[in-house]
Amino acid sequence: MDPVEHALLAVTVMNTGDRPEADRLLATAHQEVRTAARRDRQIVEIATLVCAQRHARAQGLAFVHGAEFPDDAALLRRITESGCSAPGSGCRDPNR
Repeated sequence: MDPVEHALLAVTVMNTGDRPEADRLLATAHQEVRTAARRDRQIVEIATLVCAQRHARAQGLAFVHGAEFPDDAALLRRITESGCSAPGSGCRDPNR
């Protein structure tokens, strides 16, 4: 798996309530992304923010990332909207 896949899986796992596994996957993504392209580093950071329930910051970074990498729109929606469905996320509007 590449860093983006690890980050996406971390968000998915977080939605099931398995915080320790999400943290492990994010740690792996961060370790792998050190040598990855800027695009991958930004996606890993967005997933990290989502898992930390920092939705406003995640969506802000996703907006900026989407402007630079428009082909990532579906992936960004998948990450940010998925995080908003996590139990106790406190995220009211995933499209904000």
